[in-house]
Order: sequence, then C-alpha cells, then structure tokens
Amino acid sequence: MKIIKIVINNFKAFANQVEINTDKPIVCLVGENNTGKTTIFRALDFLRNGVAKDKTIDDYKNINHITDDVFVEIIIQGKLTDAINNFSEPKYLDYILTNTNGIETMKLRRSSQAITITQNKKQINLDEKKICIFNPTTNQFENPIGFDKAIGSLFDNIFVWSDMNAGDVVDFGNTKILGKLLKEVSNQFEQSQDWIKFKEAHRAAFVTGKNSLSNQSRDLISDLENSLSNFYGEAKIKLDFSVPDPASFIKLGNINIDDGIETLLSEKGSGMQRAFALSVIKVYANYLSTHPDNPNLIKPLFFFIDEPEISLHPKAQDMLISALNDISTRQQIFITTHSAYLLSMLQNKNTKILITQQNSVIPASDMTTFPFSPTLAEIGYFAFNIISSDFHNELYGYIEEKILQNSQNNRFDTWLQANCSILPTKSRIRVKRDNTCATEQVTLMTYIRHAIHHPENTFNQPFTLFELEQSIKEMLLIVNTPNFRAL
Repeated sequence: MKIIKIVINNFKAFANQVEINTDKPIVCLVGENNTGKTTIFRALDFLRNGVAKDKTIDDYKNINHITDDVFVEIIIQGKLTDAINNFSEPKYLDYILTNTNGIETMKLRRSSQAITITQNKKQINLDEKKICIFNPTTNQFENPIGFDKAIGSLFDNIFVWSDMNAGDVVDFGNTKILGKLLKEVSNQFEQSQDWIKFKEAHRAAFVTGKNSLSNQSRDLISDLENSLSNFYGEAKIKLDFSVPDPASFIKLGNINIDDGIETLLSEKGSGMQRAFALSVIKVYANYLSTHPDNPNLIKPLFFFIDEPEISLHPKAQDMLISALNDISTRQQIFITTHSAYLLSMLQNKNTKILITQQNSVIPASDMTTFPFSPTLAEIGYFAFNIISSDFHNELYGYIEEKILQNSQNNRFDTWLQANCSILPTKSRIRVKRDNTCATEQVTLMTYIRHAIHHPENTFNQPFTLFELEQSIKEMLLIVNTPNFRAL
C-alpha cells in the first residue's frame, strides 16, 4: 500500500497548492531548514488526526494567507479491497476507484472549507473537523457515518519526530507503540495458568484471606463510615481490591538496557534511546500490522521518520538503512534527512528523493545538470547549498569531456575564452616532469580543478570556499549556454 500523491494547499510553509508524487516504497525529503520537509509530515498528521487540542485551524494556515482555506489530500494505491475486507467494513468498498488496469486507489481529504453536501439524501456539514473520502459515484468528498473512527483501518500513521522523547514511542501505555505490542502479548497472557493462579493469590491476599488487606482495613472502614454519617447520613463503604487487568501492571514496568552497564533506558544517551525507538517501530511493522489469521494480509500503515540519522554513528546508520529497506517491503516509509551518507545509501529504484524549496517540492529525478543526473553532489548543492569539491569535479569533467569530443578548440580554457568570454585570471605554478616549475595563466575553474587533483603541488595558494562557489556557479551557467548545448 502506498500514498502515491499528496496535495497541500495553504498549509504552513506552503502558501500555494503543491502536488507531490510519492509513488515509491521509500520517500526521502531533503532540503535546507525551513523549506517544508517537516511541514509535509505535519500536513499528513493533520489529515489523519485533525486539529490538535492545543491549536486552532489558523495555526495550520500560511501566515500570509490566514483568511484562505487550508486542505490536505492524499491518494492511496494498493490492494484496498483486501484491506477493507480484512481490516475494516464492507461499506467502504464503494469508495474505491478502480482503473482499466485494475489498479485500486482511494482519495482522502481534510479541509477547513465549510460546505454542505447531500449525502444519502441528508444534508451534511463538512469542515476541518471531519476527514472525508471521495465517492466516485456521487463525484464528491463525503464523511460516511463512523468514518472518523474507522479511518485507522485504511490510513494509520506512525510518526517519529526529530525532537521527540523516546518515551513517546517506547512508553508502556496502550496508546504507544510498545504498549500496543505488549497489549497483544497480554491478551494471550490472560489465558495462561500463571495469570489464573495470580488472580487466586491476589484475591486471597487482598480480599478473602484471614490476614487480607480487606480484613485488616475493617477498623479504618468503620471509622470512615462513622465520620461520613456525620456529614451525610448512614452509608456503607467498601474498598475494592479486585484484580487489575494485565495492562495496569504493564504500565508500571521499566525498560532496562545492558550494553556493558545495565541502567534504565531513560538514563542512556540519546543515540541508544533513538535506536531503541526505531527498533520498536521495526518490530511493530513486522508484528502488529499483519492480520491475525493471515500473515500475508498487511494493514495499511505508513511510517514518517524525521531525521532518522540523529544521534546514530555511521555503523548504526548502516543498520538503520537495512531496517528501512526491510520495512519498506511491507509498508511505505517517509523520511527527512540532512545526511549525505544516508542519501547515498538510499539512491536506488525503490526510493523517491524530493527536494523541498520555498513553496515547492521538486523530484531529484527532474534535475538536468548532467545526462547522468541526479548525482549525490548535485543533490547536496541544490538541496542543502553544499559547496563541494565533488560537484566541482563532476561539472569540470562533464564540460571538459564535451569540449574534447565536439570542439576543435578542445582545450578547456581556450574554448571558454572563445565561446563564453571567460578569461584566465589566475596564475598557477606547474611542476613539469623534469621537476622544474613554470607559471601559466588559467581560469579559476582550471586552477581549482588542478588543486583538487594535485594536492602534492604545494607551490600554489589554496583556493577559498568563496572561489569554489564562484567556480561552480560559472560552470552551471556554462552548461546552460547555447554554445555548450550545441556541442
């Protein structure tokens, strides 16, 4: 099951309507800070769960368009008939769109626009409080009865935020991921002989035994009843010591980690806490999302992990990548990242890399700097403004190769001077084969290229980061000139 398209309108950083194609098992969002990576996650959280208790709808709108409506829409593609038949209710089968190739999709939407529709011959009011599903028969978004609660069977999301506390994931409460897993285990535990014996022992210790807490509390209860009668009138008081359900005991538990020193997880470093949280998510993906009677049936479940590389050393990042690839064979994963290493390992046919820029999202596959685009260095430059020697090498090598193959003026600097009016401005000392030195005038691009490829030559001044950036910008202009394109 995949979310193949996300449409966001007037949501936080995105002032206009933005359509994002997300048709791969792993969707990787990259970009500088404050360009909208996490905003996309927040938008999907808004679609699934609505307005948070401590916020209003205006908190979700772009600050410059506060009077305009905000909406988030997604298209889910996959075996929706199987998902509904096995995890939801048959009445939602009517909302599946099936194309001529038999591919099933479903549209979900949440909007602040207040409208009234006719649904099952009744007038229904819609706004941001209701998540809607598109009805292909009536050609409108609707909110079927009970759909707000049933939505989890069709679109359930798990978020790991970059600033989240590990307890948000590994808490034993039954609304947390680890708590949900333990709940499944406790359901089986309640049928065990150990639990039955425990209940009998608990009843003897707290209720029926000669020295039970109930018997030893009789004088206290009598005093309380006498005192209550003075304020209210006669009434009987009973202290209930019935056996709590297993979940109550589970909530009292702690997580200890022994990585050489056994301590509480909460006392470990942030790297261990985050690694444990990601481990829990991996187990959850493998275990709880499958149908109890048929492991081949997978509940629609989507993971959103904000900067998964945080606090993880390189070896742990390798293990993380392996885990992400494993999960993505069953559930779709969305991640944001600033890690060039993570990007390099995820560059494959199963990953969609999207670059967030101000008010837009651009697929890395749309890059056209080279015939072999996108490269990691190219993504780093346009997504994070990383000025790298690698990108300089790629640009210089690409331009030089084209000149050598297609021009009579096949020397790099000679062609630049003749076709782009770029003059040699740098003096470079070249060491000849006989170990004598000669001074030559070269362009900044050639000066930097030789400095990168010949670090053993210490006769020249190192180039600056400003010069590296200037040279990259000049070469980007060159690859877009008519003269170069004509080669």
